[in-house]
Amino acid sequence: MAKSPHSATESRPFEEALESLPVQDAWARALLDRLNRVAELPRDARILDVGAAAGGFVLACRRLGYRCEGVEPWEHARLNAARLSRHVGIPLSVVDGMAESLPFEAATFDVVTAASVIEHVQYVEKAFAEACRVLKPGGVFWFSAASSLSPRQGEIEGFPFFGWYPDRLKLWIMNWVKDARPHLVGHTRSPAINWFTPRKARTLLRKHGFTGKIHDRWDLRGEREGGTRYQLALRVIRSNAVSKTLADVLVPGCSYAAVK
Repeated sequence: MAKSPHSATESRPFEEALESLPVQDAWARALLDRLNRVAELPRDARILDVGAAAGGFVLACRRLGYRCEGVEPWEHARLNAARLSRHVGIPLSVVDGMAESLPFEAATFDVVTAASVIEHVQYVEKAFAEACRVLKPGGVFWFSAASSLSPRQGEIEGFPFFGWYPDRLKLWIMNWVKDARPHLVGHTRSPAINWFTPRKARTLLRKHGFTGKIHDRWDLRGEREGGTRYQLALRVIRSNAVSKTLADVLVPGCSYAAVK
């Protein structure tokens, strides 16, 4: 089944959730290997996936032996998660909730993840504060989001170099298209409204309680994840701030891991 990169994740059919399971398994292994290098996760680490959709990442973490739960505000996606749980015969917990108000006690999780979620939340500072609140001391918050540095993006169709537009203009366009041209944003009612630069991400994370080290996506990648060319490119990118910025311009999106 073909899948548009602009299709809203929370509205995708159950069949797509099934098709994505091998990808989710591989991604969970890669991401948790990366986070283990910066946060030393316990073997039975408790993980919260914010914006869990149909629970594919939650299932992948469970299969790896971690205790993982999800939060998802859209009922359609939660119903798909319940169906997925029955299909694979593994209990999955994906509960109703939002990034800005997580339904868990403080200091509950070792890891909080939010993949392509933070750019959509209404109150991004509350989301960061909540991630910090539910993390244990020494826990790690990882998120990926839309970038203001790269002209390439997957949040909206039909607007070349959209990532470079001023944030105020991007926000106006997003608010307009969700009603006037909803197909351009995958018919989601929550299109992207937040974009990040490294400085903005670090400033907000520090402001909301992440006092440990903050790692960008280039810091997190392991040299053994690719061949000779990959290793050489990674070393060049990491060598100085200018090369990192150039890489952020060429490669869409961004991600960070912040230690509490």
